[in-house]
Amino acid sequence: MLAVRVELIVVFVEQVDIAPTVAEVLGFHFKCQGKPIARIVEAADGCEHVALLIVDSLGYREYTANVGMLSFTSRLASRGIVFKCLSYSHYTTPSIATILCGLKPEVHGVFRTEQAYTRTFKCMPEAASEAGLRVAVVMEEYGATSFQGLVDCVKPIVDRPDVMEFDLEVCREALEVVERLKPNLLVAHLRTLDKLGFNRISVTHVDDIIKRLAVNCPPNTLVVVCGDHPPHQARDEVYVALIASRASSIM
Repeated sequence: MLAVRVELIVVFVEQVDIAPTVAEVLGFHFKCQGKPIARIVEAADGCEHVALLIVDSLGYREYTANVGMLSFTSRLASRGIVFKCLSYSHYTTPSIATILCGLKPEVHGVFRTEQAYTRTFKCMPEAASEAGLRVAVVMEEYGATSFQGLVDCVKPIVDRPDVMEFDLEVCREALEVVERLKPNLLVAHLRTLDKLGFNRISVTHVDDIIKRLAVNCPPNTLVVVCGDHPPHQARDEVYVALIASRASSIM
């Protein structure tokens, strides 16, 4: 079995810290409730690209329990840093809003997808685009189109009963945009674990998609894998996994 170095960071890490961390890595300032995570910024010195892969239901406890089946993600983690990251919700929409805007749910107020269309705050991908960076968003159709006209490329993925096929299309579209646009920031959302739970088929499926995305990014890419919320049934869990590693480390 692959030996994995799981490095717990003493500094308290929260989901509101993800957006300003990505902004700092890419060289622009983003004002929000969070602050850049110094360990990630230091490790990403020289990176001109960030692939932010949001994995639905990747709780920290679930990550550590399934690390043996997450063979590539484990390798990525062993060459980077793993954080125990505080989340604020057990639901997807408010969690993704927090990850992308650096505000707590009670501040951003986006609890349903339609509220993303009437928001008054600025998301980090939008700020990145305004800073002159190339930005691509690949996620479920209704959430993705809330970024239409605000970033360079939006890839709306139509929902369907087969969530594994949904994630495969996310992967295909993300790979196409990486090849064509070479975005400074790629945001992609994978949903299989949320719908199918943690079993060998679903876990290895997600792990393979993370591998395909990571190995096809430019070497100077910071790959960030983060859970949006713990599994819905794990009401006592408040932490998600946050993994940061340079793509060059796994080439």
